[in-house]
Parts: sequence; C-alpha cells; structure tokens
Amino acid sequence: MTHDQLEAAVPVYAAGALERVERRALEAHLLSGCSSCHATLKEYQSVAVTLPFGLAITPPPRALKGKILASRESPPATESETQSPAQPSLQPGEWMNHLFPPSSPPATSFGWALGTVIVVVLIILVFFGWNSSTHMTEDMEKLAQLQSQAEETGAQLAALQQQLSERAKLLAQTQEELQRRMAELAEVRDQLFQREVELEEIKAHLPQPRIRPTPMP
Repeated sequence: MTHDQLEAAVPVYAAGALERVERRALEAHLLSGCSSCHATLKEYQSVAVTLPFGLAITPPPRALKGKILASRESPPATESETQSPAQPSLQPGEWMNHLFPPSSPPATSFGWALGTVIVVVLIILVFFGWNSSTHMTEDMEKLAQLQSQAEETGAQLAALQQQLSERAKLLAQTQEELQRRMAELAEVRDQLFQREVELEEIKAHLPQPRIRPTPMP
C-alpha cells in the first residue's frame, strides 16, 4: 500500500472497522515513525473521544440485568475454553490506547462515535468521488471538442486535397495544350521555310529582264 492509501485508511482504523491485513500494514507503518499518520490518528482519536459527550446517556433495557445475572450463574469456562489464540497484532482500540492513551471515553458512546466516524469517512469518499466524476466530465467534454476540431480540420484538409487534385489536372491539360500548339507552330514554320525555298527556285528559273539603254538627248 502507498502512503496515501495508508493515510486514507487512518479514519477507518480509528473507528475499528479496518480489515486485518490493512490494519497490520497500517500498524507497521505507524510503528515506522510516520509523523503525518501519527498526527492524523491522534486527530481522529480526539474527535472520536469528544463527540460522544454531546449525547444523552440512554438507560440500558430492563432485561439486561437478568441476562447478566444468568450469565454469572453459568458454570465457569475451562482453561482450554478461556485460553484464546495469540493475537498477531493489537486490535484497533488497543493500538490507539497503546500509542495515544485516551482520556477515559464513556463506553456507552462508542457505538455512536463509531457511526459518526463512518459517516464522516463516507462523506469524504462521496466528495472525492463527485470531484473525480466532475473532472472526468470536463475531460470528456474537452475530448469531444478536440474530436470535433479534428473532424473539421480533416474535412478542410480533404477539401484542400480535392482542390489540389483539380489544379493538378488543369495544369496537366494546359501543358498538353501548350505542347500541341508548339508542335503546330513548328509544323507551320517548316511549311513556311519550304515555301521560301520554292520561291527562291522559281525566281532563279525566271528570265532576267533586259535593260534598255537610255537615248542621249
């Protein structure tokens, strides 16, 4: 268990409702000398000690006296029955008394104090759960916004790609048209050159005009 998990288990330990494995781990952690967990345990112990004083003492039921007298009249237990197995670790209440001796809390108010501590722990857990769900909702909204922006960007990119493809097709057509016009121009130039050659040949075959002398006055 991490330090945060052990510190979160201190209120449940103070209430005596912690499981054995977790209780042993927390006791070992406290014995290692963690000052923050010691302070937390002392604070919750103080709360558990002072809260019962605000309650009115409820008188015991009338049948309780008869049950107690009847149990005293029963035969004493044998040595094998009274001998209990060795405890591997201190119980939560004994551990708190051993570490922080309480100021003699009323025994009849322990149940009410236990219920109060459990309610406080439940309130803390509910608060943390609500806070986590709020953050999760915000993260989901941000994720949805990012997905929407990504979809819009993808649509814009697809439109740009389509425009580029159309421009590339138009450029290819323009290049083909230019090559065709250049080929036609070269052909016209060759025809013009041939006509000039034919004209020179025709001029060469024509008879030269005679020049008549101008009479003297």
